Amino acid sequence: MNIDEEVIDINNNPERYSGVYKDLAELVGDAATLKIWKNFSGLNITFPQKLYSIEFRKEFIMENMEIMKPFEMAKMLDLSERRVRQIIADIRAQKQ
Repeated sequence: MNIDEEVIDINNNPERYSGVYKDLAELVGDAATLKIWKNFSGLNITFPQKLYSIEFRKEFIMENMEIMKPFEMAKMLDLSERRVRQIIADIRAQKQ
């Protein structure tokens, strides 16, 4: 058993972690929490509101604009329906 496995065995309870690490352990489990701690401990991390890249959103809308309603895509991508309609208009304009 290596050190990482020992730590995982010892800390198999989210209640043992402090602060945000407790939340992470409950959300993603011990192994992922330890990886995050090893790679990012001591840093302040801010997560952007938008999960998906602009390229992915445009590609998703392009692939689904004929089969999904704008409000459905907007909800999935966390965009406004108006923004989805703008992207659809841009896509159609580029095709001409």
